[in-house]
Amino acid sequence: MDNALIISQCVCILAGAFALVSLGYLLIQLSGAVKEATALMKLSETTLNKINYILDDINRKLDLLNSPVELVSRFFQGGFLKTGAFSLLAALTSIFRRKK
Repeated sequence: MDNALIISQCVCILAGAFALVSLGYLLIQLSGAVKEATALMKLSETTLNKINYILDDINRKLDLLNSPVELVSRFFQGGFLKTGAFSLLAALTSIFRRKK
């Protein structure tokens, strides 16, 4: 009876050791995946910053294009032709004025 108890205790100790080794291996693999995810997050953050810069540049250029478009729009609405030469001069200067 003593031999069976010792054998069962050895089997339990070996099973526990195997479980600890397996858990350690799993945690090592998990830490590698976390490192890869962190690197991907950094790359995606730099990509998003570049996209944000490009979109800001596009918005700024569209704002610069908005003034001539409004001038042409007012011209075809008819109200521009009625106002006179002074407003024509003001409209032309508004085209070349830069928004900051």
